[in-house]
Amino acid sequence: MNTKKTMSGLESLAEIKSDMEVAEELSALKQQYDQMQQSITSLQSSMGSQSGGGMGAQGQQQLTQLFGQMNQFKSQSKQEQSQSLDQLQQAIQTASQSLNQASQAIQSSKALSQMNDFIEQAQSQLQSMAQTGQGSQQQGQSSMQMGQASGPQVGQNLQ
Repeated sequence: MNTKKTMSGLESLAEIKSDMEVAEELSALKQQYDQMQQSITSLQSSMGSQSGGGMGAQGQQQLTQLFGQMNQFKSQSKQEQSQSLDQLQQAIQTASQSLNQASQAIQSSKALSQMNDFIEQAQSQLQSMAQTGQGSQQQGQSSMQMGQASGPQVGQNLQ
């Protein structure tokens, strides 16, 4: 029983650790996303301030930087998504294994219960047979005793 509590405690700690890792990874993605939003805002303001809506060298540099950030964000988010799917698949496999183990435990329990019922029925029948046998044996012994007791009387009557 103590082992079960320890195992469930360890599983809880593992889940908390996993949740913290996911939160840290998502935090990094959120920071990148915020940087991209700032770059877009900065780019929009620099484009609006230039005459004719054209883009200067600084705007071109910001745009290139923004595309780089977007590509980095996209690849990192795909990687995070892949890791999340892997973790989900592992969790499903673990749950499936647990369900299989539980099913086997239930089947074993049912089989043991049926065996116990069979043993109890067999014991009851054997006990009943033993009692019947003792009753027959006692009847046989009392009949023999009556026959022995009446035998001399019959012999005396004949004389």
